[in-house]
Amino acid sequence: MSPSMFFNDVEAVKIACNLDRAGMRFYSAMARRTTDPAVQRVFEGLVHAEQAHLKLFEELQQKLLDDPRREAYFDDPELDAYMARLVDTHVFSDEGEVARLAEDVGTDLEALAVGIRAERDTILFYQELLNATDSQAARDVLQQILTEERRHLLALAERSQDCERLSG
Repeated sequence: MSPSMFFNDVEAVKIACNLDRAGMRFYSAMARRTTDPAVQRVFEGLVHAEQAHLKLFEELQQKLLDDPRREAYFDDPELDAYMARLVDTHVFSDEGEVARLAEDVGTDLEALAVGIRAERDTILFYQELLNATDSQAARDVLQQILTEERRHLLALAERSQDCERLSG
């Protein structure tokens, strides 16, 4: 995505859907590849959560498409460039990278570290979408999902600490 990309709510939600799909693929692969049953359960839970988020975003996308104001772009070129950069640097920014990450993860701790980075990237992106949108429907969905993403980050971080204690 180039820094000259212009965002509107519909495009931003499409990107969010793609990030959730990539997250589902990665978390599914990690649930299969990790060895600790507690870590596997965390990743399985994240797969289900990402599926639920995807459903919410798809419903939101339809609401936004039905909204006559949907063509309004975020009217700040600096914000557009910033949002494009957030997407470009997200851990799950492209499908090939997701597959490579899944292949390269060698330990449960490494899998958890990638998950933590992905959740942080996602929280930052969704928070910026929340700050930029004028759509109340988008704000409601983003606030709900942000709360859940923060819980995901906490679950991954706690499991990572548990693994470090057990291995150290």
